[in-house]
Amino acid sequence: GRSPASAPRHEGGSPPGPARAPPALAMCEVRRHEVNRRLARQFEGLFPDHALAADTHSVVTLALQTRHRQSAMSPEMLEERQRLFGELVERMKVFRAHFEAAGHWCDFIDPATGAPFFTDSATYLMECDERYRKMGFEILELGCCRSLCNKTFGQCLVMTSAFVEAPGDEVEVAMRLLDLPHPDTTLALRSSEPSARAPAAAPP
Repeated sequence: GRSPASAPRHEGGSPPGPARAPPALAMCEVRRHEVNRRLARQFEGLFPDHALAADTHSVVTLALQTRHRQSAMSPEMLEERQRLFGELVERMKVFRAHFEAAGHWCDFIDPATGAPFFTDSATYLMECDERYRKMGFEILELGCCRSLCNKTFGQCLVMTSAFVEAPGDEVEVAMRLLDLPHPDTTLALRSSEPSARAPAAAPP
């Protein structure tokens, strides 16, 4: 089963940096980022009917490890990518429903399109958007394409993000809804092999 622990608590309010829930397995990573005014301006227009700069908001990123490097196009990579996109969406639907039931606003990004899932918006947040650099990801410029990566999974990941209007401690507890075992159970064995992950790019 997965770890029941939530992100560590900090005295005196929200932690100054990104908070994360410990992954249930090495193949899932969930992180929370507090939305300050500067970050809210970066996402202006993404949710036209909702002001991210008002009240307390968090961005929660959910990344799943993949077998295939996302910059190496192949039928197998595309099949895995679409399958895990479905997994991301199902987890995020449960996450959003939790906050909706508690009376809190929440929406997430459709990983397949970059559009908000429940909000009608002309603005997108694509996988390789530069704004994800502010949330612990790197964008690799590969000439033929761009590839998202992080320190945990290198280029072997798919991800999406949710935006939540709720106190940070409530968000951290709810992150356990996202931190579930990876749907590809055989990946646990492969992830222990030294060659299983593509290295992340060094920070510029």
